[in-house]
Amino acid sequence: MRTVRRFLLGELDGAIAKLEGGELSDRNVHAIRKEFKRVRAALRLLRPCLGSAAYRRENALIRDTARPLNPMRDAAILPLTLRRLQARAGGKKGAALARHLNGVLRQERRAARRQFEPGELKAAVRRLRAFKRRIEELPAARLDRADPCSGFVRTYQSGRNALASVALQATDERLHEWRKQVTYLANQLEYFAPPDSKGFAARLERFRRLAARLGDDHDLVVLNRKLLKVSRQSNAAPGAAARGGDDAQDWAHRIAHRRETLQGKAFRLGQRLYAHRPRRVAASGLVIHAI
Repeated sequence: MRTVRRFLLGELDGAIAKLEGGELSDRNVHAIRKEFKRVRAALRLLRPCLGSAAYRRENALIRDTARPLNPMRDAAILPLTLRRLQARAGGKKGAALARHLNGVLRQERRAARRQFEPGELKAAVRRLRAFKRRIEELPAARLDRADPCSGFVRTYQSGRNALASVALQATDERLHEWRKQVTYLANQLEYFAPPDSKGFAARLERFRRLAARLGDDHDLVVLNRKLLKVSRQSNAAPGAAARGGDDAQDWAHRIAHRRETLQGKAFRLGQRLYAHRPRRVAASGLVIHAI
């Protein structure tokens, strides 16, 4: 578990440095969110060392610190998602609504950045530094007694359960939960990566690919909600309501078609990656050999 703690502290240091710098560019926001996700993945493995109550408290701290970054991330990524969807569909249908949405997203990006004022940034850094000290103070004996394999298998089981839930009914919430579990597992895999192992790298890449497909699907969910909201705005130009409704319906069809493709690919890949029962994964001793 000392290796897991070292990874966690390294990711945490990266996030703290960027927040202290105060430059919340799109690139930095993306990097900080990735670092927080890796911290939370490591926390899941350290849970036996922390205890359940402390784990929940620390996990909530990282989650809540990262939450104000989510609108900034959405406002940055959704225009790209929109352009990709336009490129796939071709034509100019729905272009007016897309332009209007891009303007709304620019406003939301500026508003989201204002949430992280200098005082809030300093408060976030203080919370993270206190969290870091608590992780550094974990007794070495407690770290040495804990088995990282058990935490990994628990994450694998959670992902497998989430996949089974999606197979029954692929709601947006269930797909989002599956995506989170896949991302946790991929991040945890990195902690056990053996040097120069092509087979391991290939397995990790497949989990990353699955997470990316589920992430693209989630972005389309958020995009569809934004488009519907924009199309229904009460301050729309008189006489444009019918056109706006038609454009929104057209975008909804495009999004539904793309989501169907992404979910089909994700489900087929997920069935292969989660084919093993957790008991077999646990019995392997080295989890990576069973996946």
